Amino acid sequence: MRLRRRVTTIGNRFRAWGNPFTQAGFAARVHVDRIHVDNSSLFEKRDPVTTESTPNPYDGPESDLATTSSGDPKSVPTGHPLAFLFFFCGEFAERCSYYGMRAILPLYLTQALHFSDATGLALYSQFKTACYALPLLGGFLADRFFGKYNTIVWFSIPYVIGHFVLGIESHWAALLALALLAGGSGVIKPNISTLLGATYDQQRPGQTQLRSSAFMWFYFAINVGALISTIALPYLRDNYGYATAFLFPAWLMVASLAVFASGKRFYAKETLVHQVLSPQQKQEQKAVLGRLLGVFALMVLFWVPYEHNDSVWVFFARDHVNLTMPLTNFSFAPDQLQFMNPLCVMIFAPLFGVLFPLVDPQAKIFTMRNKILLGFISGTIASGIMTLAGALAQADTKVSIVWLIASYVLLTIGEVLVYGTGLELAYSAAPANMKGFVTGCFLLTTAIANQFNTFWSPLYNEKLPPVQFFGLSGLFALFGLIGVMLISLPQSDDAPAPEAVT
Repeated sequence: MRLRRRVTTIGNRFRAWGNPFTQAGFAARVHVDRIHVDNSSLFEKRDPVTTESTPNPYDGPESDLATTSSGDPKSVPTGHPLAFLFFFCGEFAERCSYYGMRAILPLYLTQALHFSDATGLALYSQFKTACYALPLLGGFLADRFFGKYNTIVWFSIPYVIGHFVLGIESHWAALLALALLAGGSGVIKPNISTLLGATYDQQRPGQTQLRSSAFMWFYFAINVGALISTIALPYLRDNYGYATAFLFPAWLMVASLAVFASGKRFYAKETLVHQVLSPQQKQEQKAVLGRLLGVFALMVLFWVPYEHNDSVWVFFARDHVNLTMPLTNFSFAPDQLQFMNPLCVMIFAPLFGVLFPLVDPQAKIFTMRNKILLGFISGTIASGIMTLAGALAQADTKVSIVWLIASYVLLTIGEVLVYGTGLELAYSAAPANMKGFVTGCFLLTTAIANQFNTFWSPLYNEKLPPVQFFGLSGLFALFGLIGVMLISLPQSDDAPAPEAVT
């Protein structure tokens, strides 16, 4: 009872916090692992898992039950349900764990396991390919067989094991760990946000602004976790070694699983209902994908150079960058500068969310095409800066860390504009009964880019010096930029729902 009262007190305080992002008109969009689509609305016409408005098994005075058994509103509360505390804390720990592990993984493969740079880059790209492709499998397993909660909990177990195995300095242990980590992370990824959305639809029916607020805080947890871990893990590695450093994300994942699993009583109730697509729906899928194929291809061109920021750029920083900040004695580890990405996402996503509607309330200037175009321009300039840095870094000459910082800032601006707007375009162009399907296909573009990098990234320093590699990689973004200017973007079949994309 004491624990119940404490949880209730925390929940009541949380309900009073509100959401500065929503109040400011901010609709954040974040790249792949940090994008969480409100699948409760995206999948409402095709998701085989539906939520029932059945009584919450926790029937004490703190219950957040908002509907009757018939689904009619009954004094629906206006604050966040207690379930969100478990989602928020669990996701913070899981993403902190994931991004911390990834931050030091490229150098671990080459320094501790003594893979060549080329082999390490290939393995790392294959790992990310699996992480970004397996969400499709995760959604299928949850929808068809296990339900979202069970899928998350069951696949978190190999996820946890993978973190601990990764600290064993062995080639076979590393390969096993990466398989477990990719499987766990990829499979659970789409189901957490879907269950969150379903919980709000059941317990706070009709309150789309409150649900949007929840996804904004959810996004905030992801980026704070990524920011902390990308700073902390290189420090732990440099001072205590890889084995100790990997224990940090391992125990964070244990905490994440414990927190999420303990909140089961507060989540939406799930009932498996299998649906079979009609021939007409299958034909409609093909038609929509045909209209969006050009957009998806352009996204792949953007992600090819983008995905170098946590691998190839790390090796370039290790070999060719003076990592001491100008006018100070403070130095970064080569892989520590990755913290610039979540930091810049947290700055520019809300900034653009407020600035664009303020400057252009009718969206006549900052149209979806123009925002994507600006994103490609920013990403292309980032590749250009890296190309110039590669040209200046000759022999023993090292370039200033400012070059790398500027590249991270511009690349993240491009990420926020291209990915978020592209996802909104794909979502709004799809008919109501296909939004989840099209969104899943859109997310697959990052997996395709990483699969290409499995063969492209190993050419860095093996056959192509930095200036040539970054220059040729930048051409992918440049070709995408030209494509955005030439391609006819599909028109939306219905009005976009920004609150569904966070």
